[in-house]
Amino acid sequence: MNYDFITLEINNDIAHVSLNRPELRNAMNLPILKELRDCFHRLSSQDDVRIVVLRGKGKSFCAGADIKHMKDAGRDSADKNQSDSQYLADMYEAVNTCSKPVVAVVHGHAFGGGFGLCNVCDIVIAEENTIFALSEVLIGIIPAVIGPYTIEKIGLSTFRALGISGERFDGKHAEKIGLVQYAIPENEVEKTLEEILKQLKKGSPQAQATFKNYLQNMDTLDAKDVISDIRATKEGQEGLSAFLERRKPKWIKE
Repeated sequence: MNYDFITLEINNDIAHVSLNRPELRNAMNLPILKELRDCFHRLSSQDDVRIVVLRGKGKSFCAGADIKHMKDAGRDSADKNQSDSQYLADMYEAVNTCSKPVVAVVHGHAFGGGFGLCNVCDIVIAEENTIFALSEVLIGIIPAVIGPYTIEKIGLSTFRALGISGERFDGKHAEKIGLVQYAIPENEVEKTLEEILKQLKKGSPQAQATFKNYLQNMDTLDAKDVISDIRATKEGQEGLSAFLERRKPKWIKE
């Protein structure tokens, strides 16, 4: 499928998704929200994809919302305004619930909505000089849609402090608060990404998908049912047999 505001390439069972509005630092407008939503829904059920890597083209990962679009939406009818907000919520939900591991590679700026994308990815690699901010209050709005995801990622106390101030901080502080897992020099990013992808490919695709579902539904699932069900599956049995037989499980392809 062709997209206008994102790109998608699948190479060796890795899907590379890139925000593609570099002239506007990948600011989010309505079309980009729809394309990201649809793309992640599609990838979630695509058998030839093991892992999704999310990036931004140009000088920044994502500078947040398209301000002109936000202003125009605020002038629309209440129903239209709310409908636009629903697209934003649906996009984050699509990334968050994607059944495949999602790795973000972040650089330049990750403001507002870009900050939100970091919250819904499983692993985040950031260039250490990346600038992050929950900057919404500085332009008269608040980070409402991403709030629950942010609290899950960095905790209420930190969300409260960053959301009320709109302050900027670098990758090292983002790593300290748990927003990113790796804040590293630019020249180490690709090597680190390859190591993470290699490690992720060691895991059972079914187990990884089940684990992500477990994370999202932990309060309603019975843990004993989850473990008893998955160890009886084909991949569960294969993984346990491979360990006992001291061999690699069949899902690892050299």
